[in-house]
Amino acid sequence: MAFTMHSHSGQFCPGHAKDQLEEIVQRGLALGFSTMALTEHMPRTSIDDLYPEEVPYPPSPLFSYG
Repeated sequence: MAFTMHSHSGQFCPGHAKDQLEEIVQRGLALGFSTMALTEHMPRTSIDDLYPEEVPYPPSPLFSYG
């Protein structure tokens, strides 16, 4: 029984994933997964919640700093 309990898509986690959500689901089905947990991220509004590669430079007024 193949399964995964941690998967991201570039659609919702562009900092460290690349494929679209539909592609992730289709690939899991093609691999015969019977269970998949899609652990996408919630929108983050604090700079402290971003991965280093997601930190905007120059700083953006859309995020609170600290």
